[in-house]
Amino acid sequence: MAMKMKRITTISPFPGKCSFLFSQLPRIRICSISCCSTLAAVVDDKTTRMAIIKSKHLESLIIAKSKSGSLDLQDAIFLFDSMIQIRPLPSIYAFNHLLGAVSKMKHYSTAVSMSKQMMACNDIQPDICKMNILINCLCNLKVDLGFSVLAMIVKLGLPPNPYTLNALLLGFRNEGKINEAMKLFQKIMENGYSCNECTCNIILSGLCKSRNLGSAVDMLKEINENGRFKPDVFSYNTIIDGFCKERHMDKALIIFQDMLDRSIEPNVVTFNSLIHGLCSIGQWNEAKSLLADMINWGISPDVYIFNTLIDHLCKEGKTGKAFYFLELMTRKGMKPDIFTYNSLILGFCHSGQWKEATSLFNRMMNEGVSPDVITFNSLINALCKGERNEEAITVLELMIQRDLTPNIVTYNSLIHGLCTSGQWAEATSLFSKMINGGVNPDVVTFNSLINALCKGNRTEDAITMLDLMIQRDLKPDIVTYRTLVHGLCNSGQWAEATSLFSKMINGGVNPDVVTFNSLINALCKGNRTEDAITMLDLMIHRDLKPDIVIYRTLIHGLCNSGQWAVATSLFSRLTNEGVNPDVVTFNSLINALCKEKRNEEAITMLELMIQRDLKPDIVTYNSLIHGLCSSGHWADATSLSSRMMNEGINPDVVTFNSLMNALCKEKRTEEAITLLELMIQKDLKPDIVTYNSLIHGLCNSGQWEEGTSLLSKMVDEDIIPDVVTFNILLGAISKQGILTKAQEVLKVMGQKGVKPDKITYRTMISMFCLQGEMDKAKNVFDSMATQGFAPEFVVYEMLINGYVKSNRKEEALKLAEEILQKGMTLDAAAQNMLRGLTRL
Repeated sequence: MAMKMKRITTISPFPGKCSFLFSQLPRIRICSISCCSTLAAVVDDKTTRMAIIKSKHLESLIIAKSKSGSLDLQDAIFLFDSMIQIRPLPSIYAFNHLLGAVSKMKHYSTAVSMSKQMMACNDIQPDICKMNILINCLCNLKVDLGFSVLAMIVKLGLPPNPYTLNALLLGFRNEGKINEAMKLFQKIMENGYSCNECTCNIILSGLCKSRNLGSAVDMLKEINENGRFKPDVFSYNTIIDGFCKERHMDKALIIFQDMLDRSIEPNVVTFNSLIHGLCSIGQWNEAKSLLADMINWGISPDVYIFNTLIDHLCKEGKTGKAFYFLELMTRKGMKPDIFTYNSLILGFCHSGQWKEATSLFNRMMNEGVSPDVITFNSLINALCKGERNEEAITVLELMIQRDLTPNIVTYNSLIHGLCTSGQWAEATSLFSKMINGGVNPDVVTFNSLINALCKGNRTEDAITMLDLMIQRDLKPDIVTYRTLVHGLCNSGQWAEATSLFSKMINGGVNPDVVTFNSLINALCKGNRTEDAITMLDLMIHRDLKPDIVIYRTLIHGLCNSGQWAVATSLFSRLTNEGVNPDVVTFNSLINALCKEKRNEEAITMLELMIQRDLKPDIVTYNSLIHGLCSSGHWADATSLSSRMMNEGINPDVVTFNSLMNALCKEKRTEEAITLLELMIQKDLKPDIVTYNSLIHGLCNSGQWEEGTSLLSKMVDEDIIPDVVTFNILLGAISKQGILTKAQEVLKVMGQKGVKPDKITYRTMISMFCLQGEMDKAKNVFDSMATQGFAPEFVVYEMLINGYVKSNRKEEALKLAEEILQKGMTLDAAAQNMLRGLTRL
C-alpha cells in the first residue's frame, strides 16, 4: 500500500485563538457568557463552599443523565447554559460527557457551537477527549473542517490518539472519499502515528463500501503479515459481507475459512451475511448447513437470520418450509416482526394460498404486529389477480380504517384488477378517488386503463386517456404505445395506428418487436402485404430482429392473398437468418401450395418439416389430403391418411369430408357411405359439409331417392340443411320431372326456415317449364323478382321456350320485349333466338 500522503500541517490555517470555521456553522440560542474571568467581588468561605457543592451536584447530574441516554436536546442546552454560568465551573470531564451526548444525538452543529463557547472561556482547558468530540462533529458535517482542529490539537500540545485520526478517516469514508482516506492511512502507518484495529477496520469498510474488495483483501493480508495489529471479527465480517452483497459466495467462504483458521470466532453478524448471500443465489441447502453450524457454535440465530431464510424460501415458492421457520422462531421465544409476516403473506399470495395468507394476517394482528402498507398491498394484489375485486375493495377500506394511506402500488393493483375484469366504471371511479386523495397516477396506472379501453374497442377514449397522461407530465412508454397500436389495429384503424407509430418514434420511444407485429398483422389482414413487407424492412433498419411470429404473420398473409411465390421466398429468408420456422408457418405454405395444385412441392415441404424435427399436425395433413383430393389423386390422399393415423394423429371431420367429397366426385358413393359409417364409429359427428357432399354424390349418380333419405337422416340428427342441400336435391328431382317429390322437398325447406336463393328459383322454373306448367313457372318467376333476385337471361330463355312449346306466343313475345327494354347483354345465340321469336 505504498501510497502518497497529503502533508498535514501543524499550524492552524486560522489565525487567532479558536477562530476556525465556527462562523460558517448554524448557531443555537445559548445564553451568552458575560464574564468568565475571576469574580472581582469578595465572597465569604461559606458562599464559596456552597458554590462548589452546587457545581459538584450539577456535574454529577450531567454525568448521570448523559450516561443514562435519557437526555434530549432541550435538556442538554439548558444544562450547558447552567454549567457555563456556575462558579466554580464543573470539570472538563462533565463538559465532555454533555458534548458526547449531544454528538450521539447527531446534533453536530449544536455540539460545535457549545465547543466554541467553552473555548472562549479562559477557565476551561480543553483536553484531547473534548477535541476528539469536536473533530468528530466537524467531520460529520464536512471532513475538511476536521483538519483545522487537528492543527489546533498539535498547537495545544495535546497528543492525538487513535480516536482523533479515526474520526478523520470516518469522515472521508462517509463522504465516499476512499482515495483520500487511503492516503491518510498510509501516512499514519508510515509515520507510526497512534492507531488501532478500529483504524484498519474503517479503511476496510470504506474499501468494501466502494466495492474495492480486491484491495480490501490485500490490506487484510498485509495486516496479518505485518503483525502490528490483529484483525478482529469486525474486519472479517466487513469483507465477508462485501463479497456476499456482490454474490461472490466462493470468495466469501474462503475469507470465512481464513477467519476460522486464525481462531477468530464468528458471530451472528458473520452468519447473517453468509446465510443471506447463499439464499440470494439459491443455494438453500448450503444455507441450511451453515445455519446448523451456527447453532453448533453456540450462536443463536436472530430475527434477521430467520427473516432472511423465510423471505428467500417464499420467493422460491417454498411456503411450507418458510412457515416451519416461523414456528421454529416462535418456539425459540423470538417475536416475528412486520418483515417476517410480510414475506410470508406475500409468499402465500403469490402461490395462490389465499386462506393461509388471511389466517396469517389475523395471527399477525392478534400478536400485536400492526400490518403496514406493504402487507395490505400484498393482500389486495393477490385478490385482484384472483378476480376477487369486491374483497380487494373491502381490504382497501380496512386499510383506510387503520389510518394507513394507500399508495400508488395499492391503487395500481386495484385498477388493474378492475380493468382485467371488465369493470371499467369502477376502475375510473377509483382513478378519480386516487387523484382526489393526492396520489398521483403513474405510467402503470394509465397503461392499465388504456389497455382496458382498447380491449373494449373504445380506442377514442384510450387516445383521450393518452392525452391526459401527457398533460400530467407523464411520458408514455413502450407498453402505452404498444397497447394503443394493437388496439387501433384490431379495430381496423390502420391510419390512426401508423400515425401513432410515427408519434411514438418522434417522442423518442423505440418500437419493439410486438409493436411491429401488431402493425404487420393488421396490414396482412387488410391484404396490404406490400406495406407489411415495407414495415418488415423498417424493423430490420432499426436493428430489431424479426422473430418467428413476424415471419409467420407475413407468410400467412402472403399465402392468403395468393402470393405463394413471395411467401416461399420469405420462408427461405427466415431460415437463412437463423429463425426456426414452426408448424403454423409450414401449414400456411403447404395450404397455399395445395390450393395452387402444386401438390409435389407441398409434399416436399412436409418432408422438410419432418427433417427439422417438427411434427405435422391435423391441419398439415388436412391441407395435403384436401389438395390431393381436389387434384383427383385419391390413392395418394388415402395413403397419406393412413400415414397420418400411423403417426398417432386421428382424422377429424374435415379429413373425412375431403375424402368423401373426392369419392363422391368419382361416383364411388358406396365407399363414401362406408367412410361415413367409419366416421360415426370414431365418435365424429357429421356436419352439413359431410351430408352435402354425400347427397350431391348420390344425386349425381342418379340415386336421388337415397339422397332424400339421407336428408331425412340429417334432419333427424338435428343438422339443419342449408340452401345448398335443397338445391342439390331439387336439381336431381327436377331432371326426373317428379313434381310431387320436389314439392315435398320444398315443404321441408320451408319448415326449416331455409330461404330459396337464385339457384332454387331457377331450378323450380326449369322444372315447371319442362312439365308445361307455365303458370306455376311464371308465379315462381314473379316471386323471384319480389324477393330481390334479378332474373338472368337463362331464366327468361326457359320461360320463353316453355311458352313457345305451349303455343303461348304472346307471353313469349312480351318477355322478349322485356329483355330488350332492360338492355341485357346478349351473346350471338341469344340474339338469334330473339330475332327468330319476333318473326313468328
